[in-house]
Amino acid sequence: MQPLDLDQLLASSVDVDNAIDSTPDIDPWCSSVDWTVPVHRAFAPEAEPLILEGATGFATLARYQTAEGAELIAGLEPLWGFASPLLGSDHAATAAELATVLVDDRRWSILAIPGLPSVQTTVMAIARELAVLGDVGLQEGITRQLIDLTEGSNAWLQRRSAKFRRNLRNAQRRGRELGLDFEIIDHAPDLFERIHAIERTSWKGAQGDGITSPEMSMFYRAISQQLQATGRARCVVATVDGTDVGYILGGIRNDRYRGLQLSYAAEAGSLSLGHLLQLHEIHRMSASNVTTYDMGMDMEYKQRMADSPMTSVMLVVRRDTTGYVQRS
Repeated sequence: MQPLDLDQLLASSVDVDNAIDSTPDIDPWCSSVDWTVPVHRAFAPEAEPLILEGATGFATLARYQTAEGAELIAGLEPLWGFASPLLGSDHAATAAELATVLVDDRRWSILAIPGLPSVQTTVMAIARELAVLGDVGLQEGITRQLIDLTEGSNAWLQRRSAKFRRNLRNAQRRGRELGLDFEIIDHAPDLFERIHAIERTSWKGAQGDGITSPEMSMFYRAISQQLQATGRARCVVATVDGTDVGYILGGIRNDRYRGLQLSYAAEAGSLSLGHLLQLHEIHRMSASNVTTYDMGMDMEYKQRMADSPMTSVMLVVRRDTTGYVQRS
């Protein structure tokens, strides 16, 4: 496999996207460079990338240090584990290529491959290829919630409970009475500055959370700029009498929309802006032929809006220090 650095990975984004699109049952949005590179640069700039391009696909990894001082090789995305580092139509073949590289690499102690599909036959095939490196274990991954827009936003709305729909109608009525409006700022040059200012007025901003912390600010600035550069940023600001009171930021990849961040001013909490902003984008995405709205990490309120969960798993290899393990 041929090593690449981050800039070379970005330059190969078309080939990476093709590999992602051919990889079954992974999170195609967060496995892309739109997500992995900004997250890595914001949260793990000191970690050495280990990016490999092979005959069957890509492995997008990095080297980290554990608290005990051991070297951990894991996904380029260092936080959540949404992204699959194995990209290609045959997971097992890409894993086999990776194993031939790592078997002679004496630096690492643990290999973690997150973001893998929870399909037993697929996981077992990958595990068999990685078993040449040491003991392989299976761990739970992360669950995200998905909205199905295949039949449109109205069909999605009809699948919600009568109480949910009634609450939405009441919130829409209150919003109209107070002059609530929604402004699309997908291409606005001041997109990040505007949503950052809104965030500072929210409960997240008051706690130094959301996109106001240094690392999160760096990440969201980078990802919004990257999405804008390719025309795939989606952002809406909620206003009351011309004053910004909330926003929702996301991005498009093929027929999939990924929600990235949503926030609103603390004094606007009674307007149900979270649901109204989501509803606005559900209608907008449906009208633009989006079929899947990925709400991100599983949370209780998302379960009421989503149609199905998507759960991944992680394989962890603890290397065999005695040498190459022959498969039976």
